[in-house]
Amino acid sequence: MLTANAEQLSLGPADDIRVGTSQVFFVEGREISVFRREQNWFAIDNHCPHSGASLAAGKCGESVVTCGWHHWQFDLRTGEAIGRPGFKVGTHMLEVRDGELWITLSSEPEIIHQHEVAADSGTPANAVDEAVDWREASRCLVRYGAMTWTGYFRYRSNEPLECRHGERVLIETPRGIEVGEVLSSLTTDPPRNDVGKVIKPTGELLRKLTSMESFEHVRRQRDARLQSVVQELLAECSRRIAERGIAVDVVDGELLFHGKTLVLYFLGTPTDDLGVLASELSQGREFNVIFNSVLEVAAPVASCGCSGGGCSAK
Repeated sequence: MLTANAEQLSLGPADDIRVGTSQVFFVEGREISVFRREQNWFAIDNHCPHSGASLAAGKCGESVVTCGWHHWQFDLRTGEAIGRPGFKVGTHMLEVRDGELWITLSSEPEIIHQHEVAADSGTPANAVDEAVDWREASRCLVRYGAMTWTGYFRYRSNEPLECRHGERVLIETPRGIEVGEVLSSLTTDPPRNDVGKVIKPTGELLRKLTSMESFEHVRRQRDARLQSVVQELLAECSRRIAERGIAVDVVDGELLFHGKTLVLYFLGTPTDDLGVLASELSQGREFNVIFNSVLEVAAPVASCGCSGGGCSAK
């Protein structure tokens, strides 16, 4: 039974969790995965933000856990999804005192997953997803990024917006502000995959690009100086990856619309080494460097039911 001590809660005897194993606890209505490694203890919210799988059931290394459903990886120290900017799980402090394990819950809000909300409310899962993600919103299919991903973007402004096929628009993704190309008209019907599940928004549709913004965007893409910067960074990144023996291949780079983020696309399994490398490459530069898996398709509509990126189910 959980017992409280000031702001801490006791999870019971620490020896109940063997080294190299994990255990799930329900703490004040929150589902927590506790991992005991050789040198450290970690506590994170149990459900993967991609599709809700239990992270306690995943494969755990010394400081990284891999979701068993679609192989998303999370840094147990920070909760961040490795190679997938903008996605994370909550982390919590653990302390072993007099043989007892104590937890201090984070103030970070817990991500509520579709199946959890549905179970509490008795409302069908699809209806809950639709109400949460597409309430008072229109949706539009947009192509974006150097990998030409497609995703359904949500438009929630009260200002009327008419989009024609091929028009450029400003969108917001977990990576930042980007330029996209419209592939469908706006509609209020929530998008569904081929098994009827509501597809969650890939991001927000902000507005159409002005003529001047479109011109400047094309000019920047062709700018020799910027292309040189990207190529130099790709070369430096590849050299450091080879020196450290990181098992990924960096294949392309892209500076986003706002100029504050440079995305390096890679093939291979995300590791926490990429997070360290991204921080190093960002130092002394005018933009932040992030890594993005080439396979992180934004809004698949396959029968696997995925609504986010990174699915490896075929």
